[in-house]
Amino acid sequence: MQTSSLPTPAAAIARRAAARRWPLVLAATALAVGCATRIHYDPTSLKHATDLKTESLTLISKAGDVPTAHTAEIDTLRTKVTAAYEYERTKGQANAITVKQWEILQDPNGNLIGGFLTKWQTEGVGQSPAFIQGTSKNVGDAFDVIMAQENSKAKD
Repeated sequence: MQTSSLPTPAAAIARRAAARRWPLVLAATALAVGCATRIHYDPTSLKHATDLKTESLTLISKAGDVPTAHTAEIDTLRTKVTAAYEYERTKGQANAITVKQWEILQDPNGNLIGGFLTKWQTEGVGQSPAFIQGTSKNVGDAFDVIMAQENSKAKD
């Protein structure tokens, strides 16, 4: 007896049904993966950002003075910004965008709070009003981006 290589009608129907299910399986898998890696709103993260924005802008406003008059404040702010960054890092890969924002904000060679504090301390002199004003705007805007990112996360 010879077996036919042609599919039976039942096998052909089963294959077509399975082929039609693949898009649904892929969609369900994508949804499950997306939900598993979705980062949720964290009120602690928002509090860190809002508090540190205020502290940063307050310290920047004092930058017309020599930095040695504010060494403790500078060190405290750096520590708090680093702590906020480390807190965000604990959330894993799903929080990579926020972590990158904190890295840019605290970069000692950058143009935001980390770079500002480095410049102020390295130069050892008070900064010009125009520089203080521009830095305040840039740092404030950077914190606003971090806060907007946090507010855009799922709140459930």
